[in-house]
Amino acid sequence: MRVPPAYVLPGRESVDDLVKRIADRDRAAFGRLYRRLVRAVFIQVREGVGSPSAAVAVTRAVFVEVWHLAPRCAADQVDGLAWVTAIAVRRVGERLREIDGRRPPLISGYDEFLGRELTAVLGEPPASHRADQRFLSVSPPAPQPSAGST
Repeated sequence: MRVPPAYVLPGRESVDDLVKRIADRDRAAFGRLYRRLVRAVFIQVREGVGSPSAAVAVTRAVFVEVWHLAPRCAADQVDGLAWVTAIAVRRVGERLREIDGRRPPLISGYDEFLGRELTAVLGEPPASHRADQRFLSVSPPAPQPSAGST
């Protein structure tokens, strides 16, 4: 299972160059990498896990891991697309083991936590990329009653 190259959006920078910039904590580069690869990774993950909702959660996890591990990848001069593919394959395997009961379920709320973390790293997407929000949608917390309400 690999990221389908036909679904990787073209860009001026290579995936490898973007990973190097992400390693330096460049959020704009992360946003560009995300926009270029999110659909391809989602399709790859969806084929592996079957469930669209599980695929959204796993796709979030892949990109959060990309953010956290980019310095290691850049230092090792690994092929960026192959590296993202490997993360996705491993995350799919983890989710399938969880679904099959061969691994304890994730802590309650973990998928939502990853969604919030990914949203924080990406920041507010430009208006032209609001369609990508479906991959990030996290239910807002329920309103808390004010101290004076009964």
